[in-house]
Amino acid sequence: MIIVLDLEFTTWDGAQERGWTGPGEFREIVQFGALRVDAGSLEVDGEFDALVRPRRNPALSPFFQTLTGISQAEVDERGVPFLAALDAFLDFCGGDYVLSYGNDMVIVGENLVLQVPEGRAPKRGLPPFLNIRPYVNGVLPATAGLSAGRLAHGLGLAETADREHNALADCYSIVATLAHLRKQGHPLLEIG
Repeated sequence: MIIVLDLEFTTWDGAQERGWTGPGEFREIVQFGALRVDAGSLEVDGEFDALVRPRRNPALSPFFQTLTGISQAEVDERGVPFLAALDAFLDFCGGDYVLSYGNDMVIVGENLVLQVPEGRAPKRGLPPFLNIRPYVNGVLPATAGLSAGRLAHGLGLAETADREHNALADCYSIVATLAHLRKQGHPLLEIG
């Protein structure tokens, strides 16, 4: 099994271009999305979707809410502390390799600093992680510059980029891209 991960994290208009260097701009995770996928068949075996209440910026920016479709009310009602979401995600992973289309594990590391209270720690270590973006972009140059949620659409595998910037929907776009790579005869990384 492999785990496909995507995250949504706090952002503001222009934050990406600034590298989140504006006053009070931290990349706090607001949504974990993940799929457990059979590495052989690429069939989805399980879903993980969790909303997180950010600590430093508990009020989501209007830009973030418009971009992701995640409302302040949803986070207030269903969001959990970061450490609770991370522990549940780690249980979901069960030690399997985690793949993402970008350095999502770097964001997880930042959040260990930003959102975990002093003296607390995840209940288990982080799983092995691999950023597949360089590989995908190298084999399929048309994907360079595409977000995870636009991959399937950009490759003509989906008519629309359904719910782009929703972490779980973005995971399905990544899995469709992996299946496309395999169908085109490109080797997938041998893991697990």
